[in-house]
Amino acid sequence: MVEDKMAKANTGSEVIIFDEKAMVARAAQEMPNIASVHVSKSSKVHIGPKIVAVNQTVENKEMIKDLPLPKYIWTVIKNTNKTERLSCLAAICALFVCISLIVYYTVHGQNSNDMKAENRGPREWLISRDQWLAQEYLSSYLPEEFSPVKLVLVQHTAGAECDTFDRCAAEVRNLQNYFLTHYKYDIPYNFVIGNDGRVYEGRGWNKEGAHTVGFNRCAVGIGFMGDYREELPVHTKVTPEQLRSAHMLFEEGVKKGHMIPDYHIIAARDVRATQSPGSNLYKALQQFEHFNNGKQYEHKNCSQIHGYIK
Repeated sequence: MVEDKMAKANTGSEVIIFDEKAMVARAAQEMPNIASVHVSKSSKVHIGPKIVAVNQTVENKEMIKDLPLPKYIWTVIKNTNKTERLSCLAAICALFVCISLIVYYTVHGQNSNDMKAENRGPREWLISRDQWLAQEYLSSYLPEEFSPVKLVLVQHTAGAECDTFDRCAAEVRNLQNYFLTHYKYDIPYNFVIGNDGRVYEGRGWNKEGAHTVGFNRCAVGIGFMGDYREELPVHTKVTPEQLRSAHMLFEEGVKKGHMIPDYHIIAARDVRATQSPGSNLYKALQQFEHFNNGKQYEHKNCSQIHGYIK
């Protein structure tokens, strides 16, 4: 204690002697230990026996950090020159373009891969029964008197569409299963043309179909996949690939002797009370060289028809 270090004189007046070292030691003990100080709007701070100068740059940085994001960005922009701003803008645009391209090609590539995977299948345009996994069934051959055939009779399935090999093969299997289950006979058409542009073998060449009563023994029955009645809000549209495949099928039929060279193409609606093959497909059939409106075959049997066409 300081008081313990004091000495008193015996001269009649009281004199206090201070121990300087003890005073400094005591002041040091009483001064708080300051680890950090927050300074706002001041350039100098008095801490104990010292005056501490505060760097103004520190205060400015603290002010910028406390600003809201929009003001912070605006402050940064104001403190840059025109060249720096243009460089930043170009970098942002380049980054945006890169991200957009990455997203586009990632999505587009995935869709393309999915489409290719779905449309995988034989390269042949004519798909055999084995290739679409048909169930075994024995169909009757055409009578010799009506072979080769002189008529091609076109219908539509009036059911689901298909735009890939996998879906079309599955749909043809569904058709076969439907007729086997409900009517106890094989798929009624000799051939089915899918929306993927492939021709699927039904009963095949030189086989009696079950597509049109009175014409099954003397005509090749062709079923187009889908519903082509364009008066409906939603209907199937004929594709160039389907028409090209139909041409190829007819040419093969003539080449292999299953059809006469001067065959006639008729629609089911011209010989029976039906809307098949639909107005959309009916218009497309009129583009074929061998198209015939078929009215002269109405109410005739196969013998009469076969004698009519030379």
